[in-house]
Amino acid sequence: MKVASVITIGSEIVEGIILNTNAQYLSERLTEYGVKIKRVISVVDELNDIIEAVNQAMKDSQIIILSGGLGPTEDDKTREAVALALGRKLVLNETLRDSIRARLSRYHNYVAANNDRQAMVVEGAVVIPNVVGSAPGQMIDHDGRILILLPGPPQELKPMFEDVLKDLKLDRNTTTVTMLFFAIAESTLDEMIRKLTPDPRIKIATQASYGDGIRVRFTCSTENLEKLNELSARLIDITKEYFIGFGNITLEEAVVKSLKERNKTLSVAESCTGGMTSSRIVNVPGASEVFLGGIVAYDNSVKKNLLKVDDKVLREHGAVSEQCVIQMAYGIRELTGSDLSVSISGIAGPTGGTAEKPVGTAFLCVVGEDLKEVVQLHYPQQRNIFRARVSAYALYLVWKSLNCMV
Repeated sequence: MKVASVITIGSEIVEGIILNTNAQYLSERLTEYGVKIKRVISVVDELNDIIEAVNQAMKDSQIIILSGGLGPTEDDKTREAVALALGRKLVLNETLRDSIRARLSRYHNYVAANNDRQAMVVEGAVVIPNVVGSAPGQMIDHDGRILILLPGPPQELKPMFEDVLKDLKLDRNTTTVTMLFFAIAESTLDEMIRKLTPDPRIKIATQASYGDGIRVRFTCSTENLEKLNELSARLIDITKEYFIGFGNITLEEAVVKSLKERNKTLSVAESCTGGMTSSRIVNVPGASEVFLGGIVAYDNSVKKNLLKVDDKVLREHGAVSEQCVIQMAYGIRELTGSDLSVSISGIAGPTGGTAEKPVGTAFLCVVGEDLKEVVQLHYPQQRNIFRARVSAYALYLVWKSLNCMV
């Protein structure tokens, strides 16, 4: 089994300004390929600190991945640090420099000279193309160890690393199955899994997220794949209304997929979530085939004028009520002509709550032909966590109705 070290570079990571999602992604992907992660460390943008981290990793790792510090500014020191640690020169790749200049000139009238720093290549390195940004990566074979330099922005790093994985020729002797669940507590799901008495050779990990649900990851050697598949099938049997799908599928992807499979369309009327639900849906490529539109009815006047919510309902029951979300759902469905519609209204806080309807209260409704389902939720949490959870539940409610479980 090969051993790897992941080094993420950037003072903004060490200082907690940005979340280190690169380390999570790289470690997860390497683990899936049967690579043992020796260490994951973050260092500031200081030459000596980066050199020290590389030297430490060189002692016990066959694969060393560095992310960040490949940009054009003075504090981007990864290239120089790696060259010094390996005792190699930094060489200007003129072809790469010209390519970077040409690319940047398409978007900017002036291209600063410091962008040429991104074309400095460690002697003997293979350049990894960056189709998203301007900073190319590098891969270096040094005394039987592979060093991979990748840019910091995740949207650039991920596709580049996926290309690199093909060249690493890793002996993938482990397999991983990932499953997404929603509307079930992590502790309850874990208990259900344990009651299935899984083979002890299968490693089980769960990860909960406010906006996505719970991901369960099963990992084992390829020779135990049959046992793993048997376990996942048995788990689906007892969690059908909570199991969304395999792999890295998201709630919104599952909704769009289900709509397409059933040739149905959807519309959304939301208040407290402020367009978050519609935004998640249109994040999915091909959503235009099934998503007709949405309205952010934040003010009651919009609920009345566009969604035809009765003024009497608002006076007697309030905007955050079962009666209101039912009329919102039917209103947006009539307006757009969609097969299904979902509506959301709630109290995000920190003010606006009452004893009867405290902060964190939300009502959701999904309607369609011969379908009407209302759900009341209570998530007394920070404002944007509340919004994310309510929006996610609205997507789940649509998914559940499409899969004939309401």
